[in-house]
Amino acid sequence: MSGEARPPHALEDLLGGLPLRFMAIFAFLLAALWLLRQALMPFFVAMVLAYLLVPLVERLAQRVRRSLAVAFVLTAALASVLAVLALVLPFLRDQFLRLLTSLPHWQELLMKKLDPLVLTHPAWAEKVRGAIEALDPASALKGLLQAGSGLLDFVLTGVTLILVPLILYHLLLDGLRMLAAVESLVPPRFRGRSRGLVSEIHERLGGFIRGQIAVSLTMALLQSVALSILGVPYAWILGILVGLFTVIPYSSYLVGLAPALVLEMLQGASGGRLGAVALTFCAVQAVEGLYLTPIWVGRASKLHPLEVLLALVAFGHWFGLLGMLFAVPLMVTVKVLFRVLLDDYRQHPWFTESKVETPS
Repeated sequence: MSGEARPPHALEDLLGGLPLRFMAIFAFLLAALWLLRQALMPFFVAMVLAYLLVPLVERLAQRVRRSLAVAFVLTAALASVLAVLALVLPFLRDQFLRLLTSLPHWQELLMKKLDPLVLTHPAWAEKVRGAIEALDPASALKGLLQAGSGLLDFVLTGVTLILVPLILYHLLLDGLRMLAAVESLVPPRFRGRSRGLVSEIHERLGGFIRGQIAVSLTMALLQSVALSILGVPYAWILGILVGLFTVIPYSSYLVGLAPALVLEMLQGASGGRLGAVALTFCAVQAVEGLYLTPIWVGRASKLHPLEVLLALVAFGHWFGLLGMLFAVPLMVTVKVLFRVLLDDYRQHPWFTESKVETPS
């Protein structure tokens, strides 16, 4: 019996033999992660970027020293981002400024459309009027400035994000050594299995992050171009919003299609034109749903759309906006761990025992 392989339900053996003080330390570290989840945001952002850049670093590190490879990739990535921003930001700024200056015009058009509602339902009309008036950018800016604690949190978040390049550099340079140090804390009898588990999570996360970024950029470009061809106001702003919200299933219709139709209706568009805008938008979204996400993202994450929605709701409720941003990567990790636990359960003697006890 001593030469036989250990049963696969090793997690039970680990927890059953783990000293109480080590379990207490582990619980304390989990609690610390929970309490510091907002402060750890730059580390999460750097990890996402590391998954995006590590393939380039690995290829280049085969020819030059790893430190030089990391420095070159980071410099090239930063230069690319700055070049894109230099090209795109002035155009987006002009569209955004035009949107702010034209808000009174859109408010007036919207109120004219709501005149029948004012006559028939004055109570509801008063609530709608208050919501429309709240769109005033000056009022929104004044409210932001009055929210001292919120503004302070925003500034602190911006300061912590400055740390992202530094953290990213060390992750790309010493990531393998960090993983080796963590693996050294795993008991030797469990290292083989834990290495396979970490490898699977690493592969899925890397595929998902790279695929999702590619899908978001592609959808932002496609929807922006499509809406621009149709002459929809602020097409590029709407297209970029669609790209940003692609990670949340079906949200693109809310942040992209609905505002586009409202803007068109306020300009007096006919039913045929509204149908053309809706059909074009849905056709572009079909490209994302039928090809881009299944091929670029689905094969890597192996998540069902319902699992994505569950992750967004659960992690968004627990961690707020940060949880929603990292909901799918966290769900990938949880699903891999749950599959391991499920395999242990199915191979446990309690589950596989075929003998049925009879009452005496």
